Amino acid sequence: MSRRKGRGRRKRLRKAAWRWRRNPLRRTTDVVEAWLGLVTAALLCLVPLLGWWAGHSADRALQRVVRTQRAERTLVPARVAPAGGTGGGSSAADPDPRHIQRLSWTAPDHSTHVAGVPVDLEVWKSGRILLWTDHKGALVPPPLDSATAATHSVLAGTAAATSAAGLLLIARKLVMWRLMRRRLDSWEREWARVGQDWGRAGAGG
Repeated sequence: MSRRKGRGRRKRLRKAAWRWRRNPLRRTTDVVEAWLGLVTAALLCLVPLLGWWAGHSADRALQRVVRTQRAERTLVPARVAPAGGTGGGSSAADPDPRHIQRLSWTAPDHSTHVAGVPVDLEVWKSGRILLWTDHKGALVPPPLDSATAATHSVLAGTAAATSAAGLLLIARKLVMWRLMRRRLDSWEREWARVGQDWGRAGAGG
């Protein structure tokens, strides 16, 4: 059984390598196809490295965003503002039903703000309402966290590797299609030349 497998493997190798050997049947397109397969295989081996590089670059950029946002945004306590109260700073009335009752908070620069706050900007902790603000007290979304940044980096690396592999295979398909067209054109020319003498007495003699 092992000898049979060995003979089969050698036969497949000889069949795959015929384009590299000099023989009367080998055409230029056969050599190009052989090199194309070799180059494609080599580039596909580099695709994971490209994905790692893209993911690593995205992670470094996103982690800088995480550090910047954490430095620029502060979580401050808020409380329900009295009816009709304006506080000492900004005030905004908003009839949007997504906004809860008006809240008041003190910014890091000690200015007081009162406004209707969107529900998705609230942070509840131990029964207290907390809000993310910038240094001047303006409401901002929560800063990007490290785990989310890492997830986006992995997705970016995967997308880059998948896109590169897909483009490489598409390019190979296009080149193979062009090579096949050249083969067909060559065969048609040869058949046309042979057909001129086909069936004639003494032709090819």
